[in-house]
Amino acid sequence: MKNLRGGILSVAVTALLGLVVSGCAGTTTGQGGTPATADPKAALAASTKELTNGNFAFAAAMPSGTAKGAVHLPSKSAAFTVETTGQEAMKIELVLADPDRWVRMTMDTKQLESALLTGDDSSPVAKQVKEALKLFTGKTWFHIDATKVKKGGSLDIDLTDPDLTGASGLLRAVSNVHGDAHTISGTLDATKAASADGFLDSDTVSEMGAAAAALPFTASLDDRGRLTKLAIDAPKAGETPAGKWTVTITGYGEQAAQTKPTGSVTEMPASGYQAMNG
Repeated sequence: MKNLRGGILSVAVTALLGLVVSGCAGTTTGQGGTPATADPKAALAASTKELTNGNFAFAAAMPSGTAKGAVHLPSKSAAFTVETTGQEAMKIELVLADPDRWVRMTMDTKQLESALLTGDDSSPVAKQVKEALKLFTGKTWFHIDATKVKKGGSLDIDLTDPDLTGASGLLRAVSNVHGDAHTISGTLDATKAASADGFLDSDTVSEMGAAAAALPFTASLDDRGRLTKLAIDAPKAGETPAGKWTVTITGYGEQAAQTKPTGSVTEMPASGYQAMNG
């Protein structure tokens, strides 16, 4: 989740909604209205079909951080937060209310401040540091001009595909699947399905090497056949340690439209677009 979308987030950072399995071909209904299926792979595919409704909340946990958010496709809006850990720990909050979007970023700026104190305060580098300090105080929301957003950059986020985590794509590349109507396990080939900025983004998958082609996973489905949790065991990826990548989906059909954030709001400076469009 290296992009903002991130995780997730970045990160991305997922929403895995489901179609009622009892309405899908090849399924039957067990006692108490619980969906039952003889084909776990088909159940997985059915569990993500409701994603196109774009009305859900999600939370993701990765070895390098966390992400959470909500999508409300009827209003073409979404909001999410990505937090990374380690030496470059930071927090990024984004609100999207088409066509507007706002971002607020927080990180420890001690190293940047130290650079100012030890260098030439009037140098070009010092000026860049000062601008960076303004961007990452966490005190201000920056309004984004969509016309200045570079295609493929960290701020290139829309709801054309409301699955902000990309988990539905991952579940289209599964094998060795086994389980029942509620718990399904197997392996997935992330090299065939990872999105550029989803929960398990393509850059991270590339850093995992050959092991990314067979990642063990466990999926949980609710009584209506909807995916509520996806847990993936992943190897080390670059600076990200090996560990479990988990996304949880809740609040189907219960989200509200996102609007302009409250508090201090200003326009994103040119330095911000340079950083985020990279």
